Amino acid sequence: MTFGRARAALDLVVLCAGRGERLRPLTDSCPKPLLPVVGITMADRALLAGEKLGPVRRIANAHHLPEQVQVWAEARHLDHVLVEPELLDTGGTLGRLESLGELVSQHVLVHNGDLVHDIDLEAAWSAHLESSADATLVCVDRPRVNTVVVREGRFKGVLGHPRGPREIAQGRTALTFSGIAFYKRRVFAGRADGVWSVKEVWHDLLESEATILVHKPGPESRWSDLGTASEYARAIQEDLRRRGLVSWIDPSVEVPATTRILPGCSVEIGVEIGAGAMVEKSVLLPGAVVLPGECVNGILRNASGDLPWHP
Repeated sequence: MTFGRARAALDLVVLCAGRGERLRPLTDSCPKPLLPVVGITMADRALLAGEKLGPVRRIANAHHLPEQVQVWAEARHLDHVLVEPELLDTGGTLGRLESLGELVSQHVLVHNGDLVHDIDLEAAWSAHLESSADATLVCVDRPRVNTVVVREGRFKGVLGHPRGPREIAQGRTALTFSGIAFYKRRVFAGRADGVWSVKEVWHDLLESEATILVHKPGPESRWSDLGTASEYARAIQEDLRRRGLVSWIDPSVEVPATTRILPGCSVEIGVEIGAGAMVEKSVLLPGAVVLPGECVNGILRNASGDLPWHP
């Protein structure tokens, strides 16, 4: 169920400022959110997910290679891009947007720009409104990295945080923050301008006994945080399977008749492939060049170089 603006207006903030260090050298020439997954960039996927809720304003932030993010945002008619000379972290970004008057709605959806998921955000939005929560954190179950402590669907702190619990007490569980959250805009009013984590807001609200809802999607929901080469490549292969594709070759790419693109590969726009080449278990990203006769196997490649990966 979606909600009209008359009931609850919403702004959308897509976070695009990170450096994507673990995906270097790919991110040396391209911001991580602008890397594509089977023809659609991660940032576009975040934008499409949030747009289903009818946001009043659409905003992004930028730090690493900001000009590219600005070009992307202009092409999609975003309302504002906050360029951060110093990386502010999520809390600092939202605090600055609020102080600048760029957030205008009662609620804000904050969505990491480097995710691939099919989480039902309409269900999370509905739960946020119905609970009258000051914040709703969308969380998934990833036992190796679960740190968000939960009791009866409510946030109870972050393991390892100076203000969080040291262990999971009886009657509580732990989940992983998905990088997607709804907030009442007012929780960012009057915050210090600078670098700070949004987790400080979470703990401030917890200590003031405000409602912080934890929304857990169903187990069938897909969610991938594409931090490493293997995670990125697996997400691409999963996307191919879900779309019923053997491989993906952007229609604008010319593939010589003597070149072989084997199943499971992805060839994005702006790739050049020479005659007699073979591409196996690989992802060719914008700017990648495959020389005539070259065998490319088990790599992610763009204009900056190659990143090996193992399926």
